Amino acid sequence: MTSLTAVGQTLPDSVVITYNMYVNDFSGSDNIYRTDNYSIILDGKKYVLNGKRVAKSKILYLLTELTKSDNIDNSLAKYELDTNWIKSHPEDLLNLYSDKERIDWNEQQKEFIFKKLTDLLNYREELSDFLSNGGSYTMHNSYKNEFEIKFYTKGTITKEVKSRKYVWGYKMPWTNQSGDTLYNFNIETILKDILSTKEKLKAPLKGDKLQKYLVNKIIDNYMASLYKLSAYSYKKEIDELNTDFNVVSFEEVYGRGRYIWNEPKTMKIVLKNKLMYENVYLNFLASKYGNTIYSRDSVKKDYADYINKVQSIKFISDYLKANPNSRLDIYYFNNRGINDYNIQSVNKDSIGWARHDKWVESLRWSEKNNIKMTFDIDQAIKTSQQNDCGCNYRFDKSYIEKAIFFEVHDANNNSSIWFLLPDNKVLLYIMDNSTALNFRRSDFNDKKDYGLIYPCVTFDTNGQKIPR
Repeated sequence: MTSLTAVGQTLPDSVVITYNMYVNDFSGSDNIYRTDNYSIILDGKKYVLNGKRVAKSKILYLLTELTKSDNIDNSLAKYELDTNWIKSHPEDLLNLYSDKERIDWNEQQKEFIFKKLTDLLNYREELSDFLSNGGSYTMHNSYKNEFEIKFYTKGTITKEVKSRKYVWGYKMPWTNQSGDTLYNFNIETILKDILSTKEKLKAPLKGDKLQKYLVNKIIDNYMASLYKLSAYSYKKEIDELNTDFNVVSFEEVYGRGRYIWNEPKTMKIVLKNKLMYENVYLNFLASKYGNTIYSRDSVKKDYADYINKVQSIKFISDYLKANPNSRLDIYYFNNRGINDYNIQSVNKDSIGWARHDKWVESLRWSEKNNIKMTFDIDQAIKTSQQNDCGCNYRFDKSYIEKAIFFEVHDANNNSSIWFLLPDNKVLLYIMDNSTALNFRRSDFNDKKDYGLIYPCVTFDTNGQKIPR
């Protein structure tokens, strides 16, 4: 491509810069919300924009940057990354990670991540993502921007480029008339200079700063895999379970929510033996204590009682036998069938119960005294009950601590969470999607087809609802 700084190169008669703003129409497409045109006209020997002079050097600089031969190059080397060094220094790359203490970095984890950190394809993908950040609408950003630049000579377009549509971030890549994709941040800086805009531009990262950024992104992308390999740090302890079980899988629990919350590092070890139905598994969630994980003796001592209790529930057992592609997971948290987090979720505590009762009392008093509220009182009570009372059974702690937590999945991506209570009542706590065993959402007065609900219904061992 010939540089426009060459002797004899003709400057354009005019340059038209168009700014388009698009608005999200929530149908997957963009609608034009606003368009501004900036016409830079060659008047004699000078360029003029809205009555103000624009130096010829700026127009020439813009043309020069738009026609650079390396614009279509978006290689790692362009951003001062040494690809040969990357391929041969995995340990140094790992040392760039900002959250290094989060992982044990056992032999299996290092072997895994070293392959990812020396794979140049991962860097190219992350670089592309870095440059294309801000390309989508968000909850708080409903507009996209776009720039078009057209150069005219004697009424004919001699060059035309268009930026990407972006919410925030870089205008590049640009696309020219030939369909080439152009990467050159200088185009943005000179465009800002010509239009005298107040936007703040930040050049793309390069060299060491970019290297560190990309290493962090690559490792974070593989965090779930690293958590799976974390359990190898406790392989000796896990192998102790082979006396009583077949160890199906083991990994560190990734994330918090349905099973644990503020517990220390926790290993999930899936166990199986002949006492369990074909589609029943025991999930041992063992927390880290010191340099080891919770004693394996507890699960060996208790598991048979837990398995027998759950498998003796007739309506559960009948369902499992009739639906061999379903799966039931019984959970054992360190040394019992339920943990404090799930007790707090389903049952809450006396402090929350008292807070709810006081709130309801105040609402009913207002209602009785004809004080109008700006919200639905019944809905407010339901919300308060969910937040402060869970399922609102208000079990004694000594009772609920003896419950057994189990989860059922079926072949249609339905899941449900249950608690087997000490007196053989079965509490359905969470129903996620359209069914839970043979129960449908309509059985719990819910009219939606899918989503997560909290039925909070108890059943006897034959699957009959127990009135509250």
